[in-house]
Amino acid sequence: MQSDNTLEELVNRIYADPVAYFQVGLKVEEFGTGLMVPFELNPAQMIVHAVAEKQLKEQNMVRIIVLKARRLGMSTYVQGRYFAKAATRTNRNVQIVTHSRSATNSMFNMARRFEENLPEEIKPEVRYSGKNELVWSDLGSSYSLATVGGKEVRGSKVDLLHCSEVAFWGDGGNEYLLGVLNTVVQGYQTEAFLESTANGVGGIFYERWKDAEENPASGWASVFVPYFVFSEYRLPFKDDKEKQTFKDSLGQDPSYGGEEEEKLLGHYAEYPTLEGDLRFQIDLETLKWRRQTIDVQCNGDIDLFRQEYPCNASEAFLTTGRSVFDKKSLHFMQLEAEKRVRETPPGLYNIPVKQKRTDTGLNRYYLERADDEGELIVWTPPQSDREYRIGCDVSEGIEIGTRDTDWSVAIVLDALTYEEQAILRTRIDPDLLAWKLVSLGRWYNNAMVAVESNNHGLVTLKFLQEIHQYPNLYYDKILDERSNRATRKLGFKTTLRTKPVIIDNLRELVREREIKLHNKTTLDEMASFVFQSNGSMSAATGSHDDCVMSLAIAAFATKLYPGSTRWKEQRYQPEKKRFSLYHAPGV
Repeated sequence: MQSDNTLEELVNRIYADPVAYFQVGLKVEEFGTGLMVPFELNPAQMIVHAVAEKQLKEQNMVRIIVLKARRLGMSTYVQGRYFAKAATRTNRNVQIVTHSRSATNSMFNMARRFEENLPEEIKPEVRYSGKNELVWSDLGSSYSLATVGGKEVRGSKVDLLHCSEVAFWGDGGNEYLLGVLNTVVQGYQTEAFLESTANGVGGIFYERWKDAEENPASGWASVFVPYFVFSEYRLPFKDDKEKQTFKDSLGQDPSYGGEEEEKLLGHYAEYPTLEGDLRFQIDLETLKWRRQTIDVQCNGDIDLFRQEYPCNASEAFLTTGRSVFDKKSLHFMQLEAEKRVRETPPGLYNIPVKQKRTDTGLNRYYLERADDEGELIVWTPPQSDREYRIGCDVSEGIEIGTRDTDWSVAIVLDALTYEEQAILRTRIDPDLLAWKLVSLGRWYNNAMVAVESNNHGLVTLKFLQEIHQYPNLYYDKILDERSNRATRKLGFKTTLRTKPVIIDNLRELVREREIKLHNKTTLDEMASFVFQSNGSMSAATGSHDDCVMSLAIAAFATKLYPGSTRWKEQRYQPEKKRFSLYHAPGV
């Protein structure tokens, strides 16, 4: 028996630090063996724990949505965290909601094991009710579990909420989620975790995840945990010869992703934790495990592996229907984009409207301001001897999901290399969008601006032409069938005839990897851009296609009006006079 002083020190320590409580008080099943062992956080749990503690300190509450690979222990972590708080504090009500009765029973059994294995010195008085509930009588705290769709939670007061496998909540899940979230008040050290593996594009989990990922002001922190952070997801080699043979085979078998597999070698991710920054890297042992899991666990289906054991958040959300863009090329680009963000982060800018520079020189009449939360992402600032093309899709305000509407997007491409230079993604009135487009176009050497002329795009075009008098706008060439004469129409008109033309052009550029993209949102949209049952091409249900359409327009404008060949010659003959865009034909 410990002395009173020792016991008091122990209680104080575990009250202040949930990790200490895990180690001293909780027992969990060891991965692979099933043996009951003290709860030590694995790296995936350490990542989420750091985010939770940071939020709790800064906001006095926790709101986290976790997208994860399978069997990383997220449910175990949240259950342990909440059990520790309920068993050491007064009047804490815990509610766990799962997607199925079997999951509810499994989690309740975990809570029972927690309680049964607690050391006597820190074991509060508890009683069991008949509805998957533990009640600490002396503390006034409770720990309850329910299955989505039930009536146990609605109207209750909840301090600590855990919603498990939300992507699989099914019909009525959105209404149920709204109901249970409203049982948790803001602040007061309340907590809510939404966690799940992915289950395709669309649905409440996908919408909530995208909202948190793209909108820091939502109040929810998005945390993605890839499969390769888990040390158990590796297979050793028998000897160096087997290892070298395996290495030589990388990228050769399309069933494992072809060159995507080769590209994965050395791919890494870094996360801050309370123990310091952790770096996780894919090595040959990880790739050996990946191959075996594709064959054995996923029946040879690499797409299923990507969903169950994603390497990045983008590949987790598989689309239903046939993807328009080549999947291998997109995965390759996604890995390249992640590497670019890590090694050369983009600049963020804001373009204010109705403000101008006082030192007005050519191309500098309008403003761009560096801004850590800016809506303009700049990968490569404008170079004086380059030409650029800008494609713009103007928002119609269409509702995409229950919490989202479409965006106005402008993408800047290098007119010779098709490399993405910058992207503006904003929600703004179409007349004010014109101001931002003029600022962007002027900055990028009076770039050609191609605006979709459907609906609100006509307003944007009118302001570009008549109010701002922008000098380099894209015109469609329309053939009059009666007179057989070509006429020019301002902007790009998307129709049933023209849309396949620009999308097919972009498909070819992606397939042949003649275009270089850096923006994750654009690549995500391309991954969820599918052939519909009627043969049309559009975003999957619940997804956006604003970036896809603006990119397709920019790429088509680049094809019709490629960069000057005089600049191409200048590239290899620096002694010649630089080409000036303002002397280019048609500008």
